[in-house]
Amino acid sequence: MNYLRHSFNVGIVIFDEKFNILCTNETIGKIVDFHFSHDNLINLFDIHSEEAFKKIKQMVKEARNDRRSDNYVLKIFSKKGERDTILLGKVFLLDSQCQNQFIALLYDVTDLVMEGHKTIVKLPAYEGNDLLLLNVENIHFLKAAGNYTEIFCDNKIYLSPLSMAKIEKKLDPRQFIRIHRSFIVNIDKVKKLIKADGKYRVLLQNDHNLPLSRNKTDTFLEMFGLK
Repeated sequence: MNYLRHSFNVGIVIFDEKFNILCTNETIGKIVDFHFSHDNLINLFDIHSEEAFKKIKQMVKEARNDRRSDNYVLKIFSKKGERDTILLGKVFLLDSQCQNQFIALLYDVTDLVMEGHKTIVKLPAYEGNDLLLLNVENIHFLKAAGNYTEIFCDNKIYLSPLSMAKIEKKLDPRQFIRIHRSFIVNIDKVKKLIKADGKYRVLLQNDHNLPLSRNKTDTFLEMFGLK
């Protein structure tokens, strides 16, 4: 977090053991369009999804035990007509004079992940409790997993909190192509195109053998000058 601390404006949220927000700084308003008011008590539970709130509770538990959590939290705030905001956060237990109060430090790392509004340069993925930022050129393929995406990078599999539909919009179409409703492949990692019984399959350099949908075949072949 030292790199983040020196490179980004930090959003600060202080809350009590019942998860009521006690105060925030101006950066929070700029990052997530959230404005705190003492006249209107807001609970963290009311402004987060159930899944996100479970993570917050886990962070608080770790902060109670070790005075700070080890979790990096990824949170996506979708705004119509705007790019997503990607945050990394950590929770700390405050000193004794602020008994049973916690502080969350939030860093906007969107610019590490997005290049302008168009192309992803790094893809966020979980590695245990941490958030890993994967270079897209190292990715072999992506597989849809509900609202998440499995990322096959070299010999490892990572889970991204972004849906594949959302990722596809941000990938460079000259490098990545959807070959099936469940798969997107990195063209640079394609080893062989296999045809059997009138159907094609795509063999990658990591030896994964993936299906090529009929309605994607012409587009795929065009990328190799075969159409």
